[in-house]
Amino acid sequence: MNIQKQFMELCKFIILFLILCNIPSYSRAYFGSSFGSITSYASSLFLLIYFVFAKERHALTFPFILLGILYYMLSALGYTGIDTEGLIKEFIRFMIVAICASELLYKTERRDIYVILLIGSLSVIINAFIFPLANANFYPTYGRYSGFYLNPNYAGSICLMGFALSFTVHHKWLKIAGQLCFTLAGILTFSRSFIVIWFFLILISIYNNRKNVMVPMIGAGVLIILFALSSVLSLNQSRFSALKSIFDSDTQVQTKTMTEDSRSDTWSLYTDIILDKPIFGNGYAYMQQKSMGLPGIHNSYLLVLGEAGILPFLLMLGIYSYLLIKSFYFLKTSPEYFYLTCVVMLGLMVGHGYFSNYYSVLISMFIYINIRHKKPNIIVT
Repeated sequence: MNIQKQFMELCKFIILFLILCNIPSYSRAYFGSSFGSITSYASSLFLLIYFVFAKERHALTFPFILLGILYYMLSALGYTGIDTEGLIKEFIRFMIVAICASELLYKTERRDIYVILLIGSLSVIINAFIFPLANANFYPTYGRYSGFYLNPNYAGSICLMGFALSFTVHHKWLKIAGQLCFTLAGILTFSRSFIVIWFFLILISIYNNRKNVMVPMIGAGVLIILFALSSVLSLNQSRFSALKSIFDSDTQVQTKTMTEDSRSDTWSLYTDIILDKPIFGNGYAYMQQKSMGLPGIHNSYLLVLGEAGILPFLLMLGIYSYLLIKSFYFLKTSPEYFYLTCVVMLGLMVGHGYFSNYYSVLISMFIYINIRHKKPNIIVT
């Protein structure tokens, strides 16, 4: 392997680590804005370097480029904030990802992403067992852990992506270890969406391959470990008690904790705002603001509709409908793409970080690149 190839491989893993492990945001939260800016600029710089020095030139992921242009341009029309420079910077950063990352992803294997996501899940476990009070975005005794991702729901999405990829890992023990880590880390986030989507993935995987019928045992083992160690861990008591009540025949299931402050209730708060300006939206960052008693939209689809209007919203729906339908054709031969698509699509319904935390975009582009020209050789019935 020559020096240039080694350098490109190093760049690839640095980029994947910085983006998929949310290092810029993590650095900003724990080491200050200066270090956060350095790692943020580093991710963009390494992407540009990789794109410029790549020997081959592949087709760009045009739908994601167009989505970025439409979202930022149309949301900028209604922007009433004072940080125009910040808006421009975010637009440039997103476009660097949308344009330059495609070349990187053509050279990225599933195992590369799997390893990086495994590192991310381990950060959640370390957060819970070794640094339980490290919780920059919430209070120290919050008891829901997020590791590099700062937000438990984002961390849960990452764990689900890794769990989705684990079904195609050939090495038996690496597969089991990954499923154990992703499941444990995901449960430690106490994200309700993680638990629902985890079960959904299990059901699809068993339907697709009866050998996966033993995978739920991983979840059972993780719960046994968690219940056994609960006395020495600082866990979110309301979420933990609700989880425990599901499996305790002597305790009434705590449905109130499971359903309170639900995402559907959050979305409904923004109905009038979205309907007020459905064509061009309310402007950049409007749906993310925690102002006027509103918590932030927590839905990337509604974020796009509410801030930039109907055109980018329809394009976003079109992109993910295409990924879902196309990946379904390869459920028997390459199920990981359908699993990942389901995780990303459902994950976008509970978070609004699509244009700031780039891991959803990166994984979406990876799926798009790998299924675009793929031809099914087995008919799914």
